Amino acid sequence: DKYTGQPLHNAVVWLDLRTTELAKELAKEGGQDRFRHVTGLPISTYFSAVKLLWLMRNDPAVAGAIREGRAMFGTIDTWLLWKMSGGHSAGGVHATDVTNASRTMLMDLKSCEWHEQTCKELGIPPEILPEIRSCSEVFG
Repeated sequence: DKYTGQPLHNAVVWLDLRTTELAKELAKEGGQDRFRHVTGLPISTYFSAVKLLWLMRNDPAVAGAIREGRAMFGTIDTWLLWKMSGGHSAGGVHATDVTNASRTMLMDLKSCEWHEQTCKELGIPPEILPEIRSCSEVFG
């Protein structure tokens, strides 16, 4: 929650398979390689986009925070950077590096930006995603 600094949900790790049925559902709508031409990744329980979509559909606190504009999403590097750079009380930096963003299934590998069409198709609002930065930048 960007206003309280409290997590909306516990961390969801790569091994979490609660997203199995959702991944199958997404693959039915265009094949397992539906987004590979842009993201370089197949639809899989492994990647963050499927996990975030599962949270949006299954956790009312997450869905509510997104509707209310309070949600911020990121991988563990994003959370640590945000907290270490001041978090909600001191204008923390909500960013990630390109290597972590590339494993979300949401980043366009050519532009190194969030792919709007993929986000739209999955129903993930891009405004909750961290800024993508080069690995060589100063983050905070």
